[in-house]
Amino acid sequence: MCKRTIVAVLLLLSLLAGCGNPAPKAGAVREERRTPELLAAVPSDALAVLCFDRCAEGMRLYDSTSVLAQLNLSAFKNARMALSLCYNGSLVPVLALDCGRAEADSASAVSILRAQAAQLRLHTDFFPADKEAGRPGLIVITPSEAQLTAVRRHLGGYASILDAPGFRSALTAAASSNFIIFRNSGAERLAPKGWLQDYFPRRSLTAFLSTFADWTVLTPKDGGFAIRPVCGAGDSYYANILGSLPPADSRLETILPRDTRFAMTLPVSNPQLRQAVERYQDASVRLTRYRQALDGLKDAAGKDPLLWEKELDIREVALVRFDGGTVALARPAKAATEHEPAANTRRGFLPALYGSAFALPDDNTAATYGGWHVFGAENDVRAFLEAERPGKDEPRIGLPGRGCRFLLYQPEKTLAWGRKGIDLTWNSTQ
Repeated sequence: MCKRTIVAVLLLLSLLAGCGNPAPKAGAVREERRTPELLAAVPSDALAVLCFDRCAEGMRLYDSTSVLAQLNLSAFKNARMALSLCYNGSLVPVLALDCGRAEADSASAVSILRAQAAQLRLHTDFFPADKEAGRPGLIVITPSEAQLTAVRRHLGGYASILDAPGFRSALTAAASSNFIIFRNSGAERLAPKGWLQDYFPRRSLTAFLSTFADWTVLTPKDGGFAIRPVCGAGDSYYANILGSLPPADSRLETILPRDTRFAMTLPVSNPQLRQAVERYQDASVRLTRYRQALDGLKDAAGKDPLLWEKELDIREVALVRFDGGTVALARPAKAATEHEPAANTRRGFLPALYGSAFALPDDNTAATYGGWHVFGAENDVRAFLEAERPGKDEPRIGLPGRGCRFLLYQPEKTLAWGRKGIDLTWNSTQ
């Protein structure tokens, strides 16, 4: 999403892109919860950590192009694992495995795995069980010798990610032995190059994500993930702002083209949303700039954006990318009067009011469709009006309609923030 507004969870979509969804029973393993013991091998400055009771399940979620994915881990398929991403000039993975859960003789399994890793030019070390620390015997594997040195230093000094500010709160939020936790301040280094470049400027996107929350937690749920942002209580965290809003209804699905490739929507509850946005701008020391931008649009358009929002009683705003282009949408309480594409007299209103996620390179044209206001380049707007949509008796995408705070859709994934929290699901067509 965007930097000035809405949700940080897109980072999760990017980091899971190209990876499998969790096995349906991945969240069902519930032995004594020993995963935190493996966190002893995760450096305190790690940007992300993936912990699973079964290595076979956890590695399914990791990048299949990584050198670690070339390892034959069959002897450790039932071993507890902790895979962390650290930054040492570039992103470096560090895999820690519980040697007490090897399928065969642990000493033999460790020797075979270390030999295999050496052939792949990976660095490894074995750390015997430490009763004082309550830690099992571990084998650690990484492509970086410097990172392995850092792991040795942390283990020797009994320091780990558990010492990072706020991480224990994130671990509590996970409430599971199977989880992924991201450090939001590491968004710039975690986000892949070219990530969502067709929709948002990378710098503004990662800057927003880095302040959305302190940590973001994913735990397996019904074949997808439950997502929990973890942060302090201040208004400078957008997770707190969005989470404070009452859920509202979304009707975006009713007008989506059949060839939609990306859509996000923000159901609007006013005056709560407007008050929350101003608290966020104030806490972020941007309130003056925010008001100046609105005043500038008022002078240019001859209409106050805040008054426009109030008069139309905006109930939902959205961004949609389809094969014919990209448009921004606004749904008023009373269906907009139908009109053909014409010059947009409200240019820049949506990003100024709801955040730069809704900014378009060209919003010179406005029209209406299905009671919604449609903004964008002329060709994109016309393509949206003429786009093919499912018939009355045809199945639709199946997006949530009631009780939404935020919704993001791609053909393979849907992320929805509803009354009970944030869920990331893989769509059944995939």
